[in-house]
Amino acid sequence: MKTRKIYTGKMYQQFRYLATWLPGTPMELGDIGILRGKEFIKIGNISDHGISFDIEHDNTPTDLDHTSKNAVSISAKLSGSPTPPGSFLAQADAGISVKFSKENAILFKAKNTTTPAIKDQIKLGKEILKLNETGLWNHNWCVITELVHAESCSIIISSSKEGQIDLKASADIQINSLSITDTDLQFANAFSKDLSTTIIAQSGLTPLFKVSKVRRRLLGSPVFKARGIDSMKLITQDYMSKQKDEFYFGQPDFDHELEDLEI
Repeated sequence: MKTRKIYTGKMYQQFRYLATWLPGTPMELGDIGILRGKEFIKIGNISDHGISFDIEHDNTPTDLDHTSKNAVSISAKLSGSPTPPGSFLAQADAGISVKFSKENAILFKAKNTTTPAIKDQIKLGKEILKLNETGLWNHNWCVITELVHAESCSIIISSSKEGQIDLKASADIQINSLSITDTDLQFANAFSKDLSTTIIAQSGLTPLFKVSKVRRRLLGSPVFKARGIDSMKLITQDYMSKQKDEFYFGQPDFDHELEDLEI
């Protein structure tokens, strides 16, 4: 539980996107789920409710990178070069050694990411609000409206302050530099210890996403909003019970939940 909380919390702090947990879980635009903290529990897709949508594609690939501060060291080794201290790679090996100095430290690297999104989210919000009005929608449900796709992704999380992994690249590849997200290197695990999560140069992951959901407010007509209303937390339950229920469809606000996490 601690690993999940730290990983999803740190990814949100870094990118302002929710993180897929477990990291290899497949996600799709339009997926419906329930949030437990920042963890998305999938229960279906809006297509199950007869809702369709167009996709706004992203044609600007971007590399994403996050490592826990002062807790992760990465050493790349070319064939024939000296072996890094404490590494189990042979001198003839080409590879990468990653060491952690804290429990639950994170290495996250995603290559050539794109972020397609549901194109007309105002229309989507109106359709979901109609379902909510007729009792066919649970207001606790969230919908994935933006989804990060990675051409290749590596995610490693330590389970102790002595976590380590040594990755050996294919012997027949002759290159001058190594990247832990390079699928052509065909990394093999030469040695590892004290790791809770190990995903190395895996294609097709959807590691980050954004959601929107039906939210309650007091004033104005139900509309689709891009951000939540932080002042809602100041409204008492007794005051709410005396008001007419009005709803909008928008992104949950997690800023007030951010903590000073250990990593």
